[in-house]
Amino acid sequence: MSGPSNKAIAAALKEIETLMLVLGWDDRRALHYGSSSRRVEEHGEPLAEMEPSDWTNIKGIGPKMQTLIGELLRTGTIAMRDDLAEQAGAGVIEMLRIRGFGAKKIHVLTRELGVRSPAELRAAAADGRVAALGGFGAKSAQKILDGLEYLEQTRGRLRISTAAELCERWIARLGLSDAHIAGPVRRGEPVIDRLAIVCAGQPQDPGLPGAELQGDTLVVPAGEHPELRLRWTDAAGLARALFEETGPTDHVEAVLGRAGSDASEEEIYSSRGLHFVPPERRHACDGSEPVPALVTREQLKGMVHTHTTWSDGTLSVSEMATEAAARGYEYLVITDLSPVAVYANGLSIERLQEQATQIRELNHNSSIRILHGTEVDILPDGALDYPDEVLAELDCVIASIHSVFTQDAGTITERVLRAVRHPHVDILGHATGRLVLRRDGYAVDMQRVLDAAAEAGTLVELNASPWRLDLAPEHHARARELGIGVPIGPDAHSAAGMDDNRWGVAAARHGGLRPEDVPNCGDVDAFLGALKQ
Repeated sequence: MSGPSNKAIAAALKEIETLMLVLGWDDRRALHYGSSSRRVEEHGEPLAEMEPSDWTNIKGIGPKMQTLIGELLRTGTIAMRDDLAEQAGAGVIEMLRIRGFGAKKIHVLTRELGVRSPAELRAAAADGRVAALGGFGAKSAQKILDGLEYLEQTRGRLRISTAAELCERWIARLGLSDAHIAGPVRRGEPVIDRLAIVCAGQPQDPGLPGAELQGDTLVVPAGEHPELRLRWTDAAGLARALFEETGPTDHVEAVLGRAGSDASEEEIYSSRGLHFVPPERRHACDGSEPVPALVTREQLKGMVHTHTTWSDGTLSVSEMATEAAARGYEYLVITDLSPVAVYANGLSIERLQEQATQIRELNHNSSIRILHGTEVDILPDGALDYPDEVLAELDCVIASIHSVFTQDAGTITERVLRAVRHPHVDILGHATGRLVLRRDGYAVDMQRVLDAAAEAGTLVELNASPWRLDLAPEHHARARELGIGVPIGPDAHSAAGMDDNRWGVAAARHGGLRPEDVPNCGDVDAFLGALKQ
């Protein structure tokens, strides 16, 4: 791709909406940017690869949005967004990261209490000013204090998708051509605490306050984002620079402690008598033994775990099938939500049956096979949200927890175990319920869950959404040892959401998963064969 992804463009427009709401701008004007953001993210073709004149064909993208998108692609930033961020201030922007408090509530807090930073907000929540504020109360004040504590624990860290988009923005902003993202992003870590870019040729001076030149590396100190290291070299030194900046440090030092040559990363290892270690496994492997071939995005044949307009998705079944086929997938698993998910228009039994009829009809002319499934809720007692006779008619059943997360460890573990052992549950969805840098997982005993899954023949999903990446990499080795299949699925609610498989594959590689560990690397018959029948 020749520029930022649609998701990165959409994020920039969404940020403008958020900042406008924080600053108290007219809601209708602000929400227009949010609407345009959704249109961009849902558009199938990368805007960076289109002629700007063709952007006019995208509904809701008028002249103003076209100008802003063009500015972002040309310069790597949007001056309007930068101006709004300066008006809001870094402290207020950081307050937006507090769980459960959106832009409008932050605006009220800044307007009524004059708080401009997390520290000032903490004081206002602790001394009763927040509780006394209309529309807030004691529970809101405590929620703010809890959110601030979590914010402190996660300060200076980003989800991998946000970090990658930020690096891509820097590459565009500095006009870098032969540039590579390194550091923990390249290693596929779900949480990023350092940004690193390596490029051939010295970049232009970004003119950033606080940036420090350290030899051949420009270091932008940590602030709103983690520290950024931008290192440049000539073409001959690119491989070694990329290896060094990818890390981790102890792996780099151990490898380079041997004499050898550095023409390529492969040669860095081979010339030192070592086996090549992919970036994602350098935290776990020293090169003394061959690293098994890891799963790749190209090996995924099935798009598993998707939502449509039948529940809370943005595209129809037919449109999702078209988008999946355009991305090279051979089959698509539709898994809309069950009735208890009223917030997401969960499907009644009657609607689920209507959807089954539609999918059967679409399969007559679809370029890919469409499988009919569900993401059924695991209720608080471990029962499922559809009766057995309904589940038995589906191609694929994913069972997930979406509510009542605060049960004690014993209760919630038994709840999950009951679902895992259910004869019609094929896949356990987002097993721990974590939201990366937003919410810790519930207190489930994953050792017992994995043991039960192996015994029952239940697969355990690797949810590829960068907000989840659950099953987490630290559990992959155990799943592999037990022979549990780990399908990678994006939990996609839009066309852009399908591309989150990128992050799922990165996490799978970080955890050492091979193509044979991932059931949707097989064709449709092999995938169906991996499910309970």
